[in-house]
Amino acid sequence: MKTRLFWIIITLLVFQIAVAVPRFSLENGASCNLCHVNPTGGGMRNDYGTTIFALDELPRITMESEPWDGVINEHLKIGGEFRIQSLIHENAAGDIATPIFPMQADLTTLVTPTDNFSIYGNIRLSGGILNEFWAMVSGLPNESWVRVGRILPDYGLKLDDHTAFIRGGNIRQTHGLTAEGLFFAPTLLPTGIEAGTKIGNGIRLTGGISNAFVRGVEPSYGFSESISDKAFSLKVTRLKSYFEFVHTMNAISLIRESNVTVAGISGGISLNRITWHYEFDRVENGIQDTTISHAMYQELSYSPAQGLTLIGRYEFFDPDLDYASEAIQRIVAGVEVFPRYGLQYIFQVRVTRTDNIPGGQPTPEFLCQLHYWF
Repeated sequence: MKTRLFWIIITLLVFQIAVAVPRFSLENGASCNLCHVNPTGGGMRNDYGTTIFALDELPRITMESEPWDGVINEHLKIGGEFRIQSLIHENAAGDIATPIFPMQADLTTLVTPTDNFSIYGNIRLSGGILNEFWAMVSGLPNESWVRVGRILPDYGLKLDDHTAFIRGGNIRQTHGLTAEGLFFAPTLLPTGIEAGTKIGNGIRLTGGISNAFVRGVEPSYGFSESISDKAFSLKVTRLKSYFEFVHTMNAISLIRESNVTVAGISGGISLNRITWHYEFDRVENGIQDTTISHAMYQELSYSPAQGLTLIGRYEFFDPDLDYASEAIQRIVAGVEVFPRYGLQYIFQVRVTRTDNIPGGQPTPEFLCQLHYWF
């Protein structure tokens, strides 16, 4: 008990000073397509993200010679994303478990036959399947674009940590709840069409329609679905900068699928080296009919030097408001280090609390992750 209390106190103290790494789009006061070929963020980096931001602005030590940027020729580019992780924790038998496992091993390709047409594919090496692919027409008026394929609908904060409760959460449901996070599992990518445009004054609009996915992907790929069964998504985002070093973002996101309604607000503010991010979500009938779920995410980050970020995070998820005990919350304190181009180290202490675990609460978890990309 004393050991557990000690680590909780240490975690809370670190949380107070580890006030958080800015999400890069907010830090730069620009949308995600500043650095990514995907206009809604994530995956392969574009020329700016590869040769400028990740080379000069992100790492602790910049390289004297420019690394390979994945460009094969003017029409073909490849990339990769790899994550190895260890999660040190106390298992059910009371022993300290130290698993080491691959979190991600992806290869990406981008084919651009013309300036305004591109084909993107992401191959998961762990399963040997193409889990994300789309074709996109861009360069339309008002920075508009249209793409079709297997696409993750644009909703809320698209975090790279799929264990966050506002994304996929604890997919294995390790704490005994009906669900321990929203439905954005990393392998859940419905087929659909999505479009986006800039409508002035820093406001961007994205919307799409896809096969149903909130309650899982149907094996028939939507053949038995009517139009009312499809998933409709809409997101409105406003970016605003003040005095060249204060950047704000606010967004409203909606998903409607059959009788399931998902609504959320997200955003944040970046002030020099300090950034705050937030998201609040409400889901009606997402787990089963008549259930209402709530999810919350708050993160503060502070970068004392280039390539180094201190993070403090609070998360909450309640799968069913009808049951007071069915809720989970997590406090995370950590450090992220970008020592050089394409390399990231993540160290975190996580304390999780629930109301329905027999025999007491779990001990803190220690997470170590190596992330490499090109």
